[in-house]
Amino acid sequence: MSDPYSRVAQQIALFRSPINNKIFNDDSLRILESVLASNDVKSLFQLRSTLKQFIRSDYLSAIRHIAAKTVDQQLSTLEFFVQAFAIIGDIEVTEILDFI
Repeated sequence: MSDPYSRVAQQIALFRSPINNKIFNDDSLRILESVLASNDVKSLFQLRSTLKQFIRSDYLSAIRHIAAKTVDQQLSTLEFFVQAFAIIGDIEVTEILDFI
């Protein structure tokens, strides 16, 4: 049986890889959901915190990256981040993005 922390680290890496490559799609959101489907409450809180920091830090980079893209691509990327923040429970950022 594999170490649960090793499994979570692998899942986080699966989520981070497309985001770092500026690929924002439903597959990444499904990976994020599966990462958070943990039964261990203590590790879930730490995991949410780690993911929240990562997504918040990458959000600004993504916004700069899409500045020259089409409006559809910009909206799609913004929608991705709204959904990602909602999945991890970052209500503060989700409310700001919904306002935009």
